[in-house]
Amino acid sequence: MGTMALDMMTERVRQIGERVLTGRAITFEEAVELFERSDYNVHELFHVANRLRLNQFGNRIHLCSIVNAKSGNCPEDCGFCSQSARHATEIQKYGLMSTEEMVKAARKAGEQGAFALGVVTAVRGYSASSKDFQKLVEGIRAIVQDGRVEGHASLGIMGHEEFRQLKAAGLTEFNHNLETGRSYFPKICTTHTYDERVNTIKAAKAVGIRVCSGGIIGMGEEPAHRAELAFALKDLDVDEVPLNFLVSVDGTRLENGTPLAPLEMLKAIALFRWILPTKNIFICAGRQHLGELQSMIFFAGASGAMVGDFLTTKNRSVSDDLKMFRDLGLDFDGPLSAPPPVSSPSVAERTKVRGVLSTTAAH
Repeated sequence: MGTMALDMMTERVRQIGERVLTGRAITFEEAVELFERSDYNVHELFHVANRLRLNQFGNRIHLCSIVNAKSGNCPEDCGFCSQSARHATEIQKYGLMSTEEMVKAARKAGEQGAFALGVVTAVRGYSASSKDFQKLVEGIRAIVQDGRVEGHASLGIMGHEEFRQLKAAGLTEFNHNLETGRSYFPKICTTHTYDERVNTIKAAKAVGIRVCSGGIIGMGEEPAHRAELAFALKDLDVDEVPLNFLVSVDGTRLENGTPLAPLEMLKAIALFRWILPTKNIFICAGRQHLGELQSMIFFAGASGAMVGDFLTTKNRSVSDDLKMFRDLGLDFDGPLSAPPPVSSPSVAERTKVRGVLSTTAAH
């Protein structure tokens, strides 16, 4: 790579970044170019991404936590998923948690500083008349009435009536990841369509539930597919964006996946921030692939991280993460942004970390 060519492309990146900082959007074509090319100084991306994060959130970050409320035997064929019945993985399998177990998990999440518990189940989805769905509605209601954390959920493909009942129970946010760009999705999943995921997001938003939606980077997609995902999330105007990096699990179709290089991971985070400058972007599964660069996620534009274990794989300890955040001088003693009104004063009056659901259904 010639020095002159590097300097010219880096100057182009700098010019696009300066435009983004003034509030003018990066175009899809520009984003694809920056995802695809490597002949520029990637630190220019980080410089702009960090300024965008600071402009929107200051030094306040968001932490999140989830519970695997039903494990294994999912009928879908998502290539990354350790819980698919089509994969021969060595995971613990169990049916739906009881209401009491969900409340216990919510209390534990609150003790760890989370503002919400995300109840996650490995399923295609639910109909409002099913017994399990009604148990989940009761579980969400019990979590909210317990008053320690908000109740969030990730329950697969659903429609208006299901979301109406969940909202009535007190659900404030629903997670449903797009996972990847539309054109790459058929290589990841064939048992449901991209539009079914999009329509689920739209149905949740239609009844006034916040939506958390992101995807998994490093599943063999091309860099342009990452831009495609980011712009799809922008078009849907989702509220929060969880970014995962593939953790290959033995027995899954993607078991031989190779982790992205740390700088490539940080580059993806930064470009998602360029495309989605006002959204909460938080990093979930696969963060360990960054090694000694884990703290760099914030300088690359992330505004939060998942703490505690994932669905079927371990995260590093909460205490280690909290120490890292403190050492970085980051503020996690309050909500990232003003939380919505809630019925329970004990939740509304809390000044703990605001944790919202991210799904790591891949793991």
